[in-house]
Amino acid sequence: METTSYLTYNEILSIYQKMIDKSGGGFAGVRDDGAIQSIIEFVQNDDYYSSFVDKLTFLVFRFCRGHYFNDGNKRIALTIGTAFLLHNGYFWAARNFMSQLEAIVYHIAASNIDEDLLHRIIHCIVNEQDYDEELKIDIANAISNNSLEQEIE
Repeated sequence: METTSYLTYNEILSIYQKMIDKSGGGFAGVRDDGAIQSIIEFVQNDDYYSSFVDKLTFLVFRFCRGHYFNDGNKRIALTIGTAFLLHNGYFWAARNFMSQLEAIVYHIAASNIDEDLLHRIIHCIVNEQDYDEELKIDIANAISNNSLEQEIE
């Protein structure tokens, strides 16, 4: 079994600050320090998250859906996911992760894409696989269902 390298709380805060600085600012600051630390601890529990893809999915989903920072929660989810990939030697996957997940994080935050669908997406990225037709259709349906609901309202 490969050893996973985890991001520390201080690394996450540093990544967050750099992201805010580089993206032109925003309302910087931590809203829920305890939740961030809990995520860092929980992701290391192999009983719940036994594979690297499980761990990465958990990190991205939690940081995207949670409002642990005052601003940039979707951006930090994307950035932390990329940093986690880089920490663990998934250099090519990290490059693809940024471009492929940029639009997806919006739909995670909007509750259109659930954790299971995100897991399937991340599995393909980490394993350098194209999305199969079923996954493409599931992504399209998840995104379009929300668009239809917004039009009705």
